[in-house]
This record gives sequence, structure tokens and C-alpha cells, in this order.
Amino acid sequence: MGKSVKNPKRFIISCRVNDEEMQLLQERAKQAGTNISNLLRASLEIDHLDHRQAV
Repeated sequence: MGKSVKNPKRFIISCRVNDEEMQLLQERAKQAGTNISNLLRASLEIDHLDHRQAV
């Protein structure tokens, strides 16, 4: 049985990136003090906020 979490993640998204893109993702995650998964989740929140402001 898996551990119980407040916000379970049920989906896995896989994406192919080239060496340059991977390096950029790693650098940005390191600068933000997080990992790539959380960096991408944060980008969704930022995009969502930008979209709401444009409406």
C-alpha cells in the first residue's frame, strides 16, 4: 500500500527534450531551489494566472 498524501499525483507525463533543453530545465530548477517536476507545475500556475488576467 502506498503512502497517503494530501495531493496525490495520478498521471505521469513524459516528454522528450534535447541536451540544451534539459540543461536549461536543470539550471532553472536549481535557480528556483526545486526540481523539474515542481518547476513545470509552477509554470502551469503562472500561465493560468496570466490567462485569467487577460480575460
